[in-house]
Amino acid sequence: MRKILLLLISLLSYKCYAQTNPDLIIGKWLKTPKEDLIIEVYKSKDEYRGKITWAKDNETSKPIGFQILEGLKYTGESKMWVNGKIRNPKSGSTYSATAKIQADGTLEVLAYKGIKFFGRKKYFKRVK
Repeated sequence: MRKILLLLISLLSYKCYAQTNPDLIIGKWLKTPKEDLIIEVYKSKDEYRGKITWAKDNETSKPIGFQILEGLKYTGESKMWVNGKIRNPKSGSTYSATAKIQADGTLEVLAYKGIKFFGRKKYFKRVK
């Protein structure tokens, strides 16, 4: 019983920490379900940025080092990264972006122009 209680307390404290840690987004993320792209998210001054660090079959449409995410800022109220921009490496188009980490640890990035409802979501899982 005591072990279960300790485990429960540990899990709850981790979840609370994860939701309030703005740097939790930092790291390498593999796009799913295709698993054809890895982006590395890092902090630059007071914003979070992401660049392509790997592309399946060295796709020229997804150049290594391409700055794909920029301007994301964490908001504690919604526990999301907001006011960012995401660029399409193929077309060069820029979209507004928000990001959040789901309960299962998946990074969800929403790209949209104008209205979020009509945006597209991309999903990433953390890689080591």
